[in-house]
Amino acid sequence: MAEPKVIIGLETHVQLNTKSKLFCGCPTIGLEKPNTRVCDVCLGLPGTKPRLNKAVLEKAIAVALALNCKINKLVPWNRKSYFYPDMCKNYQITQYDMPLAYDGYLMLDFEGKKKKIRIRRIHIEEDPAKLIHVGGDITKAEYVLVDYNRSGVPLIEIVTEPDIESPQEARAYLSKLVSILEHLGVYDITNYVLKSDANVNITGTERTEVKNISGIKAVVKALSYEVTRHKNMLRRGVKPMRETRHYNPKTGLTHALRTKETEEDYGYIVDPDLSWISISSELIKQIKASLPELPDERAKRFVKDYGLNQEQANALINDKALADFYEECVKEYGEPVTIAKWIVTELLKSFNYHGITLRESNVKVSEFLELFKLMDEKIITARMAKELVKAYVDTSKSPKTLVAEQGLRRISKTEELLGVVKKVIKENAEAVKDYKSGQEKALHFLVGQVMKETKGQAEPNKVREIIKKKLLKQL
Repeated sequence: MAEPKVIIGLETHVQLNTKSKLFCGCPTIGLEKPNTRVCDVCLGLPGTKPRLNKAVLEKAIAVALALNCKINKLVPWNRKSYFYPDMCKNYQITQYDMPLAYDGYLMLDFEGKKKKIRIRRIHIEEDPAKLIHVGGDITKAEYVLVDYNRSGVPLIEIVTEPDIESPQEARAYLSKLVSILEHLGVYDITNYVLKSDANVNITGTERTEVKNISGIKAVVKALSYEVTRHKNMLRRGVKPMRETRHYNPKTGLTHALRTKETEEDYGYIVDPDLSWISISSELIKQIKASLPELPDERAKRFVKDYGLNQEQANALINDKALADFYEECVKEYGEPVTIAKWIVTELLKSFNYHGITLRESNVKVSEFLELFKLMDEKIITARMAKELVKAYVDTSKSPKTLVAEQGLRRISKTEELLGVVKKVIKENAEAVKDYKSGQEKALHFLVGQVMKETKGQAEPNKVREIIKKKLLKQL
């Protein structure tokens, strides 16, 4: 029996990094004491009139263009009504049947293949307030507190078609999306958390929606759980119903919230307090002309100008901070291919081990480049440098400091290595026999044993030379 196909669509909410909210002058960042960054407008008090923040519109159009979307020239605002207490006025201002942008796409390089993820729509809306569930999660809280500081903060919602086929592909899509947003300068990953609603099912099951998942890692975990849950239910002969679920990051599980509502349940109407947005062709051209270098263009430049392969370029541009770090290293030291190799194979490996990114580490350009200067000065070997990368990420102590503290140095003098070589030859008679019978890989083994004995401080080429001479009885 064929494995059922996984079908995933994502609705990702991105907080735009404007200074003020969508429809009023209240700051988006500042004093975090609850209910202090508010005014009559973002609280939705009677008689107030919202006014559109122009910067929000311009940033949203930039995102739409970067995602290859078509743009509606005339866009209304809508009121979306629901029963939660996170909007004082009991509705959210959003865009419904005529969104800002539609029919776009994002191209992925996933598992060695090109994959197009279609973008169904992008619309602007206001963020609701923050609900604080006291005494439990959303399903078991004793009571709920409401902080309206976040109410009215500008969001764009990016909705995909159900083109994603695995949680891992969802991770790749969201990572690429964040890279695009950061290159555009419209999103600040250090201050804002990406939130997604994930629609997921497998062939033969009803779609479930997991609401308000914060961060990329949590999306992957929530989707993985849901895919497994759907498959297990099918094996038991039970079909999952269409419903809305909540993801608990502490347990890694999802819980049923309610039977999935339809769009009609939200009672969308055109907002009479806001004029329709009129977007001119001239404004679109102006914003398009001002777009910065985007990730795909940057990757092509890395391949063309720096001589990187496509895999290295993709790994670097997937995180803007990492791509910037790489270019700073190249500017300071040169050797673009060598620098890329060490970042992609050694530095990223250490970050992944700790589950962190460059931003979350204490790695600095000047200190990272110490590794190459220490190798250039023949103080350390490449193998020692690999271990120093791990120790640097672990401890935040610079490579020079670690070398001084541990007394590390490169050993290349024959008299210093001869004793170790003799010991290794004596303890590995079988490998010696294999080498003498013509098996070259036995020599690599013996070199490796010497490197192990010297804790990576020996110069491999010198070790190989001494072993060969010793086995030929020239020493």
